[in-house]
Amino acid sequence: MKHIKHSILSIALLMCGNVFSQSLPLDFEVAEDDNWGAFNGATAAVVTDPTNTSNQVLELTSNGADFDGASLNMGTYIDLSNDSNNTMTLEFWAPDASNRTHLLKLEGASSQPVATELYFSTSAAGWQTITLDFGSGLANDYSILVLFADSGPGNTSSGTYYIDNIDGPNGAVIPPDPIPSGPANLPNAPNAEVYSIYNDNSGFTTTFPVAYDFGTLSGEPDLDPSATENKALKFNFGVAGWGQGEGGPDDVSSYNYVSFDYWAGPTVVGFDFVLISNSGAITEHKYQISVQEPVVNEAWTRVQIPMSFFTNIGFADTALWQWKFSPLNDSVDNSGIVYVDNIIFTQNLLSTNEFSTELFSVSPNPTNSIWNIDSNRQIIKAVWVYDIQGKQVITMTPNSNEAIIDASGLNNGIYMAKIEGENGTRTVKLIKN
Repeated sequence: MKHIKHSILSIALLMCGNVFSQSLPLDFEVAEDDNWGAFNGATAAVVTDPTNTSNQVLELTSNGADFDGASLNMGTYIDLSNDSNNTMTLEFWAPDASNRTHLLKLEGASSQPVATELYFSTSAAGWQTITLDFGSGLANDYSILVLFADSGPGNTSSGTYYIDNIDGPNGAVIPPDPIPSGPANLPNAPNAEVYSIYNDNSGFTTTFPVAYDFGTLSGEPDLDPSATENKALKFNFGVAGWGQGEGGPDDVSSYNYVSFDYWAGPTVVGFDFVLISNSGAITEHKYQISVQEPVVNEAWTRVQIPMSFFTNIGFADTALWQWKFSPLNDSVDNSGIVYVDNIIFTQNLLSTNEFSTELFSVSPNPTNSIWNIDSNRQIIKAVWVYDIQGKQVITMTPNSNEAIIDASGLNNGIYMAKIEGENGTRTVKLIKN
């Protein structure tokens, strides 16, 4: 709906470098416009316009952080590739005439620049039309729209604002994100042996004391809506990583492993899992999927990392402060969708006996003697086993529905088996203890 305008702002270029979703314009009159995710302490919700009860608007409240705001996954790309048609507009309500600085950012493009942003200011009370004139050489497939209220380095202002009629050039319809056919299995371990960061097992009572989130999370879908709720964290590593912090830090030195389950889309080449400690200095410590172990695509995979891996590279296990998942080597060029579940510290290894795909099953796992690989649907043609450094340690050509891998001569630790069948190949994790 149109509003009475108090001023018109023309903004010069200042550049810095599946849930329901929608196409432009966003007028907040349909349900698809409601799915904004707030971050860094901001809040966002679609509400009745306080100046017109027949209208719906986005209410965005900042909390004093430098970069707090809300984002929306689009259903249609925002196309800024046409230099003669790359202007965006929005209607913005400010509570008073104070000079305030805000930011609109577009993210998630498949080519450079993968993100683009413009600051804009308000200095009048009430509704204003904001016109954002973007520059040249931009992409045609920005998939995420982000609004930051009271934004910029050192900007600690806060306030409640209303936004309506966000408009600009639409591109192609965005293909749906890949999604697992079901949830990861719940971890099974004694409560006394577990420190839980994220999972759906309410029996784990020692938990990470979350104080804040940071980064961009693409969603938290329930992957088993027909049964007991089983949610997972959804990441789009073409945009950013995401994590959580606490006021602590916390002591996790009594735990010997940290584990998580992931499901990576078909284009994912890897990603980083990072533990951050704060014991006089804040330090980050990475375990990289594709470096420390190969990525497995389109299958739930359990990662179990000895805590010694992290302490050997400087992590202070008495001072856990933050955790996060990031694009591989912090580059959003390493894009793709990844779902993560069951992030926990444990005193002992979790069983992975439940591992099964439509192609192969592996048991027992962990083992101290042999792994049995079975397939009742196809012949297993070849098996290659690699250690955590990527060195091939076993090769087999069983040409049978089953294969027996002798682990007795291997050192204790994590291995990866690449299993080739007549109808496909899977990479699975093996644990020797």
